[in-house]
Amino acid sequence: MKIARFFLVLLLAVATAPAAIAEPKPAKAEAAKALPTKAQPTKTPATRQTLEEAFRGRATGVGRFKSRLAGVDRGFVVTTNGRRSGDHFVLDQHFRFDNGSLDRRTWRFRRTGPNTYVGTRQDVVGEAQVRVEDDRIRMSYDLITRGRDGGKLKLHFEDTIRRTGRDTITNNGVISTLGMNVGSVDVTFQRQKGERRRAKTQETAGR
Repeated sequence: MKIARFFLVLLLAVATAPAAIAEPKPAKAEAAKALPTKAQPTKTPATRQTLEEAFRGRATGVGRFKSRLAGVDRGFVVTTNGRRSGDHFVLDQHFRFDNGSLDRRTWRFRRTGPNTYVGTRQDVVGEAQVRVEDDRIRMSYDLITRGRDGGKLKLHFEDTIRRTGRDTITNNGVISTLGMNVGSVDVTFQRQKGERRRAKTQETAGR
């Protein structure tokens, strides 16, 4: 009986003893506020480039043209030479496709405003519309090509041109017809160091 009474008293003492109160830990948000914050890096504004600056002088591009509708999937290498000719900027393009075929096309661009141009090419329907934006150049045009059956096929192109390095330009194009995406053309152009400066010097001297 004494032993049973002892354990009963001990159980009551434990049950009625005040629980220890833990020190409240600071919330993560409060702890984060206490830490010194690093200054956020400021973004350098994108440099607006003109069509002439993007394609002046000689460059070599490696790309691929794909169109499910036309049954085309061809890699190619294109060499370009951009130069001023009177009121136009002329861009010569020499293509060598991976099946060995060769082609040549010549763009003639005319400035129509501070950030706009129109352009013509042998296989382009009407005029291409060109707009210079903050860090890219957008081109919109319709092109005539050959379909799988040998007939002519009209495709619409939306090209986005960006400078991805001091001497590197990428051109990513989406191909559509009747409002449906049917293919793509992607090209990366590499220009030799100093080529843009050399071409600009020649252009200035020729005026």
